Amino acid sequence: MNTDKQKTAMEPPRRTPFWACLIVFVLLGCDYGFRLVNLWDQREQLSQAVLMQAQNAGTLNQARDLGTRLEALSLELLQLAKTNATAKQIVKDFNIQWTPPASTAPAPAPAADKQRK
Repeated sequence: MNTDKQKTAMEPPRRTPFWACLIVFVLLGCDYGFRLVNLWDQREQLSQAVLMQAQNAGTLNQARDLGTRLEALSLELLQLAKTNATAKQIVKDFNIQWTPPASTAPAPAPAADKQRK
């Protein structure tokens, strides 16, 4: 019997992978937690970006409307400047000019076509 006790005393204790697995799983859990927090922050930033985009679209529509109204007002002021001295002074002070858009102006006839005929 002494020999059996001596054999068991001489054998090194059996090591289990419990602690190594536990450390790996805890580290993976922490990594997942950090990723989850980052995804949550990105989700909130995305929802804020959607709200900002909607606000910007409204502001853009207002700016287009104001541009149209300003153009109409400027054209009316230019018409008044022909007969009114005050309107003429305003046009002169602010250097208001009107040039028709390129899309409404008639296209010039090409000179090469005239020479061929």
